Amino acid sequence: MDGDAAHARAGRAPMSRILIVEDEEVLTDSLRDILEGEGHQVLTAQNGLDALGTIARERLDLVLLDLMLPLVNGLKVLEAVRRDAPSTAVIVVTSCGREALEGQPVQGFLRKPFSLEALLGAVKHVLTPASPVPR
Repeated sequence: MDGDAAHARAGRAPMSRILIVEDEEVLTDSLRDILEGEGHQVLTAQNGLDALGTIARERLDLVLLDLMLPLVNGLKVLEAVRRDAPSTAVIVVTSCGREALEGQPVQGFLRKPFSLEALLGAVKHVLTPASPVPR
């Protein structure tokens, strides 16, 4: 069952559209289950080439992006997000250090292994609109 059907049955709309770009299938499945459980609509890509296609086709709120990917590496995917979908937030989830970003800006960075609390906190932080500044 896809996320839309589950939320329609529960009487609520999906909170955000999130693309998980991760080549480790077990981690992808776990992240999808967690984020769908939080009410998000989740799409997945197991390599950089599939991610590029999804980014070109879909309106996304957030991309959870591994850097070490087959076919097209995560930095190339990040460049495409910045160029083609600049309003889409990116949280990098990788076993590499932050220096692997080569100076590319991202909204969040989680180094594997990370805790459930760290993941949910980063997602919430990135997807929560900034409060207006009081005058």
